[in-house]
Amino acid sequence: MKVNEISLGPAGFVELRNTGSTTADVGGWTVRSCAGGTARILATLSPNTVLPPGEYFVIVGSAFSGTVPNGLVVDTVDGSGVIARNRHGAHTDSVGLSSSSPCREDGPATPCDDSSLGRDSASRDTDHNATDFACRIPSPGENNP
Repeated sequence: MKVNEISLGPAGFVELRNTGSTTADVGGWTVRSCAGGTARILATLSPNTVLPPGEYFVIVGSAFSGTVPNGLVVDTVDGSGVIARNRHGAHTDSVGLSSSSPCREDGPATPCDDSSLGRDSASRDTDHNATDFACRIPSPGENNP
C-alpha cells in the first residue's frame, strides 16, 4: 500500500493505492498528518476495508468538491505530509514536504501550487520523496496522468 497522491487543505485529499498483486485488507490502518514535528491520526480505515490490486482508497477534506467511490471524509488534510501505518502501527509509506517533516522519506517532495503531488502512473517508490513525487493534475481515485 502506497501513498500515491496528496493535495493539502480543506479541499485536499490523500490517495492510497494497493500496489501489490493480491487483495489487501486495510481495515484498521491509519493515515497520520504531520504538523509541527509530530504525526497525528487523520483517519482510521474501517474494519474489513479491502482493496483489490491497483485500486485506490481516498481520504478527502470536508470542502472537497469531487466524488470518489471508495473513501472517507475528514475536516481537512493539513500539515507537511502524511504517513500510512498498518493495523499494527508499522510505517508502510509516507510523503513529506519539508526537511523537518516527520513524514518525509529521505529528501522531501517539492510542494506544488494549484495542483496535487503524485507518483507516476506505475506508483514508483524509491523511498526518496523528491524523486518519487511530482506536481500532477489532481486525479483522486484514478491513475495519475
